[in-house]
Amino acid sequence: MLLDLGYRPRFFQQVLHQSLKRFNVLVCHRRFGKTIFAIMEMIDRAFRNPLHNPQYAYIAPTFSQAERVVWTYLQDYLRKVPGFKSNQQKLTITIPRKDKGDEIKFMLLGSENPDSIRGLYLDGCILDEYAQCATNVWGEIVRPLLADRKGWAIFIGTPKGQNHFYDMFSKAQALSMREDTDDWFTAVYKASQTKVIDDEELRQAKMEMSDEEFEQEFECSFSAAMTGSYYGKYMRQLEESDPPQITRVPYQRHALVNTYWDLGINDTTAIWFIQEIGNEFHIIDHMESSGVGLDYYANQLHKKDYAYGEHWLPHDGAARELGTGKSRQELLHSLGIKCRIAPKLGINDGISAVRTILNRCWFDRVRTERGIICLKNYQRKWDSKNKLYADHPLHDWTSNSADAFRTFGVAYRQSRPVIRKSNRIADAYFNALE
Repeated sequence: MLLDLGYRPRFFQQVLHQSLKRFNVLVCHRRFGKTIFAIMEMIDRAFRNPLHNPQYAYIAPTFSQAERVVWTYLQDYLRKVPGFKSNQQKLTITIPRKDKGDEIKFMLLGSENPDSIRGLYLDGCILDEYAQCATNVWGEIVRPLLADRKGWAIFIGTPKGQNHFYDMFSKAQALSMREDTDDWFTAVYKASQTKVIDDEELRQAKMEMSDEEFEQEFECSFSAAMTGSYYGKYMRQLEESDPPQITRVPYQRHALVNTYWDLGINDTTAIWFIQEIGNEFHIIDHMESSGVGLDYYANQLHKKDYAYGEHWLPHDGAARELGTGKSRQELLHSLGIKCRIAPKLGINDGISAVRTILNRCWFDRVRTERGIICLKNYQRKWDSKNKLYADHPLHDWTSNSADAFRTFGVAYRQSRPVIRKSNRIADAYFNALE
């Protein structure tokens, strides 16, 4: 069945249609037309699919975003197809195939609700604005759904710092150059290259936007300091300092390791491992996990070959749970991790505390890589109604590691004598060993 759906791809869209492979990571500037391109690719592949009852998913960061961005487009393009049916409540469209006795199904989904995605099979998937999607949506959920029917995927988006979209792009670039696989394709389209937006409009935009905003949104820069980031410019300064303060930072056996936590309930728990060496803080390790109990973290700490000083929990670590009648401080104590509670301090004051000591921090770029990325991308929440950044953080995949580092900032600001006492204990301990 040949149908003219009214789509006329631009030059670079057409180039992409002809270049795609099974897995594709596309970094495109604002107003490139990446979403329209991707859904038309999905429709074309669906009509050509020989398998029974093909299913496809468009996944946005949230379900409401999927509806707002794509639902009207998808209906407008498919409405003229015979047998077209749509369900706005579920955001699904079905197209019967009389010659095959089956139907094609298109689903719009949100990454914030992984249970709505689990259990499906997929012939193809679009992950739009992947930088803002949940970090586990690909590896834990979507990739297995493509396996039995050898489905395809398109990751599309504009950079938002060096987060999981950056990681996916870097990984895809490496895979695309391997000789033992031909499944991966990457592309970057900058506004200065495509000319979708004329030069005068770009010139005006550059005058009105910060350099970081323009580089990120129109020139697809992953390294531009992210707009609204609390620590982005500070982390960049550490990278560019001479010598670099994001480097290899060895564990020094003559100093105790203090840990700083953020405790998740149904969420991620993050831990930083830090040594105070003279006037420097050596950030030697980082841990982050979810879906496991406190016994898991206690076991992980015991496995590491570190001599520990103090373990610091955020202020809510002293709150008693209704189910057990015990606080998480007490539960960890029973598991051999004796913890202190950091003072309660407002979020913004805690962020200020972190900023005052970041210039004294040295991060191990390998063992703390995930934590570094979280700190770079931790940002204010955008108030779309008032068109400004709120005075509180956005709660997303960066929050737990950033909050754990805030525990460090608060503990150091409010309890310096205690921390320095632990260093004196360390000196006595290691002197006795010698």
